[in-house]
Amino acid sequence: MRRRWMMGMAGMLFFLPTLAQEEPWQNNGSFDIGFAADAWNIELGYNRMLTPFMGAGIGLMIDNEYDSSGLMDYLMESLSDNSSYDSYDEDRIMRLSLIPQLTLRTPTLRLSRKTDPGDGLLLQVQPGIMLSFPVNETEEVPDYRAVPQIPKSETGYHYYTLPTVRVKNENGHWCYWRLRAALGYQLGAGFLYVAYSVSNYSIYDSRRNIRLDGKPIHDYPQHRLTHTVSVGFNIAF
Repeated sequence: MRRRWMMGMAGMLFFLPTLAQEEPWQNNGSFDIGFAADAWNIELGYNRMLTPFMGAGIGLMIDNEYDSSGLMDYLMESLSDNSSYDSYDEDRIMRLSLIPQLTLRTPTLRLSRKTDPGDGLLLQVQPGIMLSFPVNETEEVPDYRAVPQIPKSETGYHYYTLPTVRVKNENGHWCYWRLRAALGYQLGAGFLYVAYSVSNYSIYDSRRNIRLDGKPIHDYPQHRLTHTVSVGFNIAF
């Protein structure tokens, strides 16, 4: 009797870790690079899937303004050694965003009988909230109020070294919504995807309302929505 009891306990100890093991699809990590009209971004994500088709997670995104010249000059500068494309702007804006989000996935659509079971096309949708920082940046700008009055009798060019003054953005936004849809191709434990995102986020909101004597320092573009196209991969672990 005692021997049977000991064998039964040993069997339970062997079997319980198997019950406690997580399903291979539950933990997901992702990485992608995205391009919008005014900035490019890198995003890392983690999703905990409650079922193979539904879960929740969080993303960490670093958004980097191209520069005042736009996307094409930024790409040419990155790909060329020609100094004529050296338009790097030390004051370009960078923002960090935390993105709590839901994850909804379709079952994979197998494209051929020759592919492994589970491999194929899938669609993923992620509605989320973007919490972006910094909210109100401070910038050092020339103080044009210090330009002296020049008598009308004096003609020619006059050069002045202007002092600078530090001014802070006002009423910056930090909370936005985002909706992302991705088309992916499942390969084993991971999938490659192309994604499209739309949001009311703007990288310029941390500096848009920097003013000197009530006048805005910058004339940033006004976009009601930000559209982003990104490419990346997701892997289950």
